[in-house]
Amino acid sequence: MATLLDDGSWEIQGTRVTFPVRIGHAVAACATYLVRADRAAALVAGTGLELVTVAGRTPLVLALVDYRVNDLGVYDEVGVALLVRHRGGTGAYIHQLPVTQPFTLEAGRALWGLPKWLARAELSIAGPDATCHLADDAGRHVLTAALRTLPWRLPLRVPGTVTAFAPRDGEVLASRVRARIGGIRVAPGGARVVLGSGHPMADELRALRLPRRPLLTVTADQVSFEMDPAQPRPR
Repeated sequence: MATLLDDGSWEIQGTRVTFPVRIGHAVAACATYLVRADRAAALVAGTGLELVTVAGRTPLVLALVDYRVNDLGVYDEVGVALLVRHRGGTGAYIHQLPVTQPFTLEAGRALWGLPKWLARAELSIAGPDATCHLADDAGRHVLTAALRTLPWRLPLRVPGTVTAFAPRDGEVLASRVRARIGGIRVAPGGARVVLGSGHPMADELRALRLPRRPLLTVTADQVSFEMDPAQPRPR
């Protein structure tokens, strides 16, 4: 059970977690799709969040992350996120977040309200190539993905800050993430996703009718970031 301590830190499964939570090294890949906003609207209904749209489309990101040095342990993660607005700010609404270890599941839910659930992921990210076979903890197939970028890396390390939004108990938790990303490779298109059936995450993505090709695919060899405590806001 997660316990909030008097000094603002948390105790998770007997381990004390302090802020900011630091991720020292991860490798990641993502594909960004433009999906129809009228189909994606159901994913934010009742959350207090508003989709960012252009010409009736909204960005949806499918992200694969291999965490290697991390305050929350070593694990793999698959995420589905949407670009949203809330009370004048813009950020990422992380709608699905299967993970492969129970410690980060409990911490993510307690600290930031993230919708983590336990899954099995065969994940490989190496240079311009990334593959993932995702199933739930009962073995039901969720998705299989293959992402590929151009082989050349950008010769710089990019800093950035994003706010992660998580609806919970009639409010919205806003958590600031400060990142540095290096070893970046990009490509237009460059992803193939095969969805399972009979699982809520797969069924949601199928209902969105993902385009055959994403707008952009990115891989990154060196991802580090710090995540601050969640700040509750009215919906």
